[in-house]
This record gives sequence, structure tokens and C-alpha cells, in this order.
Amino acid sequence: MTKRLFKALLIAGGFLALLAVSTAAAQADAISVFVGQGKLLFDARLRYEGVDQHGFHRDASALTLRERLGFETPDIAKFKLLAELEATQHLSNGFNDTVNGKTIYPQVPDPENLELNRLQLTYAGVPDVGLTLGRQVINLDDQRFIGASAFRQNEQTFDAARIDYTGLPGLVASYAYIDRVNRVFGERSAVSHFDGSTHIFNAAYTIADIGKVVGYAYLLDLHQSPKLSTATYGLQFGGSQTLSDALKVRYLAGYARQTDYANNPLDISLNYWRLEAGIDYDSWSLTGGIETLNGNGTIGFSTPLATLHAFQGYADAFLTTPARGISDRYAKLGYQTSAEIFGAARKLSAAIWYHDFQAMHGSGSLGHEVDLETSAKITDHWRLDLAYADYIGVAGFASRTKTWLALTLSY
Repeated sequence: MTKRLFKALLIAGGFLALLAVSTAAAQADAISVFVGQGKLLFDARLRYEGVDQHGFHRDASALTLRERLGFETPDIAKFKLLAELEATQHLSNGFNDTVNGKTIYPQVPDPENLELNRLQLTYAGVPDVGLTLGRQVINLDDQRFIGASAFRQNEQTFDAARIDYTGLPGLVASYAYIDRVNRVFGERSAVSHFDGSTHIFNAAYTIADIGKVVGYAYLLDLHQSPKLSTATYGLQFGGSQTLSDALKVRYLAGYARQTDYANNPLDISLNYWRLEAGIDYDSWSLTGGIETLNGNGTIGFSTPLATLHAFQGYADAFLTTPARGISDRYAKLGYQTSAEIFGAARKLSAAIWYHDFQAMHGSGSLGHEVDLETSAKITDHWRLDLAYADYIGVAGFASRTKTWLALTLSY
């Protein structure tokens, strides 16, 4: 955490501690009351990830374990303090974690790591306003532009000051000043963070029975990667209509414009748009859409703070938009049901995706991909996930298959 935000949070945390002591001083067992009224946070994920990628003579085989342990204090004069540690361990070593130098293997960017994942102070003393200061998780909308990348073992967090306003019916407006982005690559990586003065504006208004309109402005100042410093302004509208007890239709449309910002040496003027429609019938769902990120021949439309794994295929072939841009035409067939497991109804889900990738400028395919995923909630605290991705690439984009099996425990 950078010095400015850490100092401010340290002062505020000290003030909160004094409040806690003075509030609990009259109680017979202040510590036990304080802990009992607070919230213990814990989750762990054991995951296998296998990668077979063209151009590598050896396949990656990564077995990793990630744990998070934290505590959130009870409400003290409308303040709460949350602290959380995160650790990632390797249970196998046949993969390139981006910092171990094992470049004979494909990348699985889950390095061993021990860090302060979150340290945030929240204040709820102003009606309809929420204030959060410190290292925190920020997920906006569907995380296409701002997200925690929670798929990776080391999630992305933000050293930020955030304010959320909910004072008008149907409206949620947020602003965040981000001092540092703590990326998924861990503390030992040369690309572990982005420093800068980033401003995030997001406002969502829900129109009853129609959908939600979202407007946003993301002004990214990234000192370590000035070519990714951009100003992105956009709108998105999405919603659904229930036609019967078993039938529902969904729709989404979005557009954004991106230009260079701060110390970006490039002249950037790029478009993003997305159209999606879907239908849900009983336990089945069918979704189709197209997402386009333009490129100018030098650089593509960038989303460096997004939860990237959730878009353009699970194989992660396009974490950086190609310079010629990319058009992703996709379809998804999903199924959800419940089954009795250990004496209780548990949610089961499965889906298959198809992606066709095309360059926006100049003719040519960028390959295609099939993704499979299934998830089972075993108990209230245990979940099992299995996924598979098969990307068939073209020149410059290596074909690869990836397999994941994960067991998650959370409280």
C-alpha cells in the first residue's frame, strides 16, 4: 500500500481502536465481546491447472493452494475495520508462475505469495453514503473494465478511497480514487503493481420492468505502463423480460470510446461495443453475442484493470487486445438444476461456450475456442469446479488446451 493511503488508514485505524477501547472499557470481558461481535473471514482454494500449449515441449501442471484469513470489526461509531492476509503455496513445480524462471513450461500466473490482501476502513455515518478507505476489492458491473480477477489465486486489489451514493431511488453512483493497483502477479514480480492517480466514475440507474442503464468514465494513469493510460467513457444497458413462469428473455448493449490519457505517448482513439441476447427456459439458457474491441495497428482497446479471464474465452489467448483489434462472436448453452447432496438441495450448473475470433482490421481469423464448465455446491461451505478450454489458434496466436479442477472452502 502506498505511503499516503497507508498513513491515512493508520491514523483512522488508530482512532477506531481508541473508540473500541473506550466503548468496551465498561464491559467485563471487552476482548471477547469485541471478537464475538466481529466477523471472522476465511476461504481456501485447492486447484489444479494443466496447460498444453503449442510451442512448448513440456506441459504445465500446477497444483496450488490459496488461503485467506481476515477479521472485520463490529460497528463502532459507524466505523468498521477489515484486515485480511492472503497466502499462495505451490504443491507442484512443473509450471511457469511468471517469477520462478521456468520458461520451458507454459504460464500459470499463480506465484507463491504472502501479502496483505485487504486493509480497509469503512464509514456508514452519512445517510445513503458509503465510504471506504484502504486496500480493497472493487468489482463494477460485470467486471469488464474494473474487477478483482478472483479467478487467479492472488486476486487483484486496489489501494483506493471510494464513495458510494444511493440517495435516489434506483440510482447507485460510485467514485474511487486509486493510488495503486495490486495485480495478480504477486509481490515478487516486476509487474506486481500499477502506481498512479486513477479516477473511476460509475453510475447505474434501474428502470423498473425494463432494465439498468450504466454510465462510466475510467481515467487510468498507470505509471509502470504509460501506453495503457487511457480515458474510457461508455454506456451500457441491460435487462430482462419474464414472458411466463418458465420463460424469460435477456438483452444487453454497450458502447465505449477510449482515448490516450495522462502520460500516454500514443495517439489513441478506439471504440468498444457489445451486443448480447439470451433466452431462459426452465433450467436451460441460451445466449449469443458479439463483443468488439478496436485496434489502430499499433495498440488495441485496453482493459488492464478488468477481470480478463471472464471474457474472450477461458484459454486467455487475448488478455491483451491485438493491435488489429478483435471481434468475439460467442454463444453459450447453460443448464442449472438442484440435487440432494448430504441431505440438502444443492445447486448444480454446467455450460458450453463457443467463440469465433476475427481481426477488426485486415481480413483474417484469429482462431476459435470451445469452453466447458461445471460447478457443484457440495455443502453450504464447499464447492467443486471443473473447466476445460480448447483454443485453436492461427499464426502468432498459439493453440492451447487448459484444464482446471478446484475445491473451495469459504466462511
